[in-house]
Amino acid sequence: MANLPGRPARATGMSLWRTLLLCGVLVGCASPVWIDTDLPVDPALLPNKIAISSGDGTMISGYLYRPPTQEARPAVLMMHGCSGLLTKKYGRLKLRETAWRDIFLAEGYVVLLLDSFTERGHRSICKISLSDRPIEPNRERPHDAYGALQWLQSQPFVAPDKVVLGGWSNGAMSILWTVFASAPQRPKPLTHDFRAAFGFYPGCITLRKRQPRFTAAVPTLLQLGAYDNWTLPKPCRELVETANATGGAKMTAESYKGAVHSFDHPTSKRRTISVSNGRRVRIGSDPIARRKAIERIRLFLRNVFTT
Repeated sequence: MANLPGRPARATGMSLWRTLLLCGVLVGCASPVWIDTDLPVDPALLPNKIAISSGDGTMISGYLYRPPTQEARPAVLMMHGCSGLLTKKYGRLKLRETAWRDIFLAEGYVVLLLDSFTERGHRSICKISLSDRPIEPNRERPHDAYGALQWLQSQPFVAPDKVVLGGWSNGAMSILWTVFASAPQRPKPLTHDFRAAFGFYPGCITLRKRQPRFTAAVPTLLQLGAYDNWTLPKPCRELVETANATGGAKMTAESYKGAVHSFDHPTSKRRTISVSNGRRVRIGSDPIARRKAIERIRLFLRNVFTT
C-alpha cells in the first residue's frame, strides 16, 4: 500500500516528494504512531489520499475531493460504517460513499472521506463481537473526527467555521459521541467546532445507557429506517426527545417508512445478512426513502451553512 509520512519506505510506496508534501500539510506530523498494515489501496485513489493525525496520536488516512473553485468552501467530513471505507480485495471506495461524495461535490462542498480502519490494520469490524471490537465509536473515532476537523481548518480552501460531520451506521454512532456536549476528545482550545452533524441509522442503545442525559453540542440530524432491525430506530428517537428536553443544540430524527439498514445505498439489493454474535439483519436500498433522504440532507446543509 502507499506510504504515508512517518512510515518506513517500501518498494510499492509513494515517491519521496509526495511523502514530504503530505508531511508538510499534516497536523501533528512530528510524532506519528503507525500500525503496520499491508491492506491494499487502489492506486487510482492515491492522488486524493492524505495523512491525518488522529487526536489519539495514530496516523490515519482520508480521501479529499474539492469542487472546481479556489474560494474557501464549506466542507463535509464523512465517517464510514463498521464495514469500512474501502473494498476488501482491491481497496476501492465503496459505492455508497462515492454516491454521497458526488452529491456533496455537486453542492459545492469540499469532501473528506475519513478512514478509521485501514491504517489500524482492519477492513471491517462488523462480525467482531461488540465487546471485542478494536476500534470504538466512543473511543478512537471521535479523536479521528477532531483530527480531521483540525486538518480541514488548516487548509486555505476550507471555510474553518463551516465543517459538517456526517456518518453512517457505526460512523453515525461515532458522530453522536463526537458531538456529545461533554465529549472528552474535543480539543481545548477549539476556535470552531463542527458547524452541525448528521447521521444515518446509528445504534443508540449503548449511548442512551451510558449517557442518559445526552445533549448535543451542535445541531444534529438523524436519518432512520423505520424497519431497521440492525440499529433500531426507536432508541434514537428517544435519544433525540430526551436531548431536546434536557437542553443543548437541537436534534432532529427523521424515520422513513418501510426502509431498512443502508436504505440510502444507490443499488444494494435488499437481503438478510449475518453480523456480530450471529445476528441476522435486513439491509438494502429503498429508492423512495433514499430520494427523500438526499433532499433532506441537501436542505439541512444549505440551512446550516447559511445561518
